[in-house]
Amino acid sequence: MNELSVRALKRVIRETGARPSRGAARELARSLEDIAWEIADRSKLLAEHAGRRTVKDKDIRLAVKDWKKDYS
Repeated sequence: MNELSVRALKRVIRETGARPSRGAARELARSLEDIAWEIADRSKLLAEHAGRRTVKDKDIRLAVKDWKKDYS
């Protein structure tokens, strides 16, 4: 089950100038959730590498940067 709001994601798609279908917003929610899991996992590893159990904002930023590098 997606925890991301389909309504909010429809608004995001609309702000690009496109007209979203309900299915498009649901698929975007699924995709973003998958990406969020990957980033969360990377962030956890970065925190552990730094000797912490707490994930900090800097871990998330670095994980996003690393994720973007892998997919660009």
